[in-house]
Order: sequence, then structure tokens, then C-alpha cells
Amino acid sequence: ETREALGKAKIDLEDREASHAEEKKCLEEELGKLQSVVAPAEGEPESVRELTTRAQLVERIQQLGEGVFKAAQHSWE
Repeated sequence: ETREALGKAKIDLEDREASHAEEKKCLEEELGKLQSVVAPAEGEPESVRELTTRAQLVERIQQLGEGVFKAAQHSWE
């Protein structure tokens, strides 16, 4: 009876280890994908590297657009 219980415990442990190894592999793949998404693009200015969300990027583009508009407006005056 003890041997049978030990055998079942070993099988259960092996199954859990395999399951955790597969889960770890999936998490590592997901981490790699996320890291490649947030990696800076070639030639990306330092000033935009801290922007981590699409909303932040859109806000920065709007600010730059307003700055260009004001500069153009000032040059016409």
C-alpha cells in the first residue's frame, strides 16, 4: 500500500513538473514578445522612450503639433 502511494505520488509530481515547465515556457515566450514590443526602434529619440502607452504617444504628438502650429503662426506675424 505504501509503495503504491509512493508510486502515485511520484507520477503526480512528474505531471506537475511537466505542467510547470510548459507554463514557464509559455510565460517566457510571452515575456519575450512584450520585451520586443517595448524595445526602442532604431533612431527613436530619447525624448519618446519613456512613453509607454498609446495615449501618452498621442498626447505627445498633439503637443508637438500645437508647437509647430504656434511657431508657424508666430512666423507669419
